[in-house]
Amino acid sequence: MKRTRVIDANFAIKTALPGPLQTPLRSTLTQWRQDGDTTYVPALWRYETTSTLTKLIHFKALTEAEAIRALNLISALEVELIPPDSNQAQKAFEWTLRLRRAAAYDSFYLALAETTSDGLWTADERLYNATKSFVPWVHWVGDSSLEGATP
Repeated sequence: MKRTRVIDANFAIKTALPGPLQTPLRSTLTQWRQDGDTTYVPALWRYETTSTLTKLIHFKALTEAEAIRALNLISALEVELIPPDSNQAQKAFEWTLRLRRAAAYDSFYLALAETTSDGLWTADERLYNATKSFVPWVHWVGDSSLEGATP
């Protein structure tokens, strides 16, 4: 059965940068692709991933060369960028208010996942914790209790 999933910018960053989640996340994406699944991201995903990498350079957590490599890896991920329509913007607005957030960035991932996919996969533990008690389709990549211990 083909599935659709949404991944957030944090998922992509953890996939592209060395760390304990890099290998399992890359394997997960490979498996999803082999299964014929589709991975969606809201259009702001490109802005967020690029911004995160430039911040890491600014704060000297990455070299420019490391960030360029990561950006190239992220750009090569097989994802479908979905621009927000008025329905997605309305849902993101509602999610932002529901979560009592000042900004709507995370809410666009939630809105997209809610309306177009089988769930949101996030490496943002804060977002996961804010939603886990009432949104069963938000999955945190660090939750080892998930099926197969991988997303």
